[in-house]
Amino acid sequence: MTDQKNSEPLESENLPEEEKAAEQTETTQEGEQPSPLEKLQQEKDELEDRLTRTQAELVNYRRRTQNENAQFRKYEGLNLVRDLLPVIDNLQRAVGASEQANSVDDVKKGVEMVIQQFLDILASREVKRIPTEGEAFDPNLHDAVQQVPSQEIPAMHIAQELETGYQMADRVVRPAKVIVSTGPQNDPAEQQQETETEGEQ
Repeated sequence: MTDQKNSEPLESENLPEEEKAAEQTETTQEGEQPSPLEKLQQEKDELEDRLTRTQAELVNYRRRTQNENAQFRKYEGLNLVRDLLPVIDNLQRAVGASEQANSVDDVKKGVEMVIQQFLDILASREVKRIPTEGEAFDPNLHDAVQQVPSQEIPAMHIAQELETGYQMADRVVRPAKVIVSTGPQNDPAEQQQETETEGEQ
């Protein structure tokens, strides 16, 4: 009797240990094979990490692009300045040569050569003069400052250029200032005769 009473507590004490062992086994199995919820949580963490990295890369790209644009705007005219320096050198030589020139024509030829050199540099960058005299007036290219009658030049055509205009490719850098023809002007006698004819009609 005494042995049975002593054995009963021992069996009841062993039951929790077995349950614990079973729980540990289930935990181990769950650790080896994550549940669907744990898989979703893991994928979520990976996506958040990837998003954070992508955002950081985007910020760095924008900052780098802004710095490159700032440097480009600061030095975009560098090549043009380098090309213009020889023109300035030639102008300085022309000034020095003018002191020893035998005639004004020699100085004029030197200046004309420098002007042509300057125009060649502009042409290499698609900058060219806007055609004027004899051309039809175009308000997109020309700035009319005056109108005059002309026997030789048709109406709404350019009679004279006052200031050269330039355009780069298809964009106007500066419109040409011009005088526009209003066409032939009738002789006062002819104009009076036309008026009388119209009155008789």
